[in-house]
Amino acid sequence: MIETHKRSLIKAISWRVVATFTTMGIVFVFTRKFVLTLEVGVLEVLLKMFFYYIHERFWEKIKWGKMSHPLEILKVKKNINEDDLKKIKEQLKNMGYMD
Repeated sequence: MIETHKRSLIKAISWRVVATFTTMGIVFVFTRKFVLTLEVGVLEVLLKMFFYYIHERFWEKIKWGKMSHPLEILKVKKNINEDDLKKIKEQLKNMGYMD
């Protein structure tokens, strides 16, 4: 099974909520200051999203560990419709590339 973009997005948001509440819980346990806890939570979310974006853009430039798909060299003018995709899959099976 392939994970959809929507599922990945929901997982990322749910993890961000869990991580932020964890941080806020730790701050509250040590300070017992509710306003400070909220301020740290908001700042933590914003800064971590910003630094994650920078981190991702940095890693996108690094070729190490990336595998290229053998068909990515093919220039495609438009999205492949379902009927054409079926034909392509069947042809790949006939050629021994798929089971």
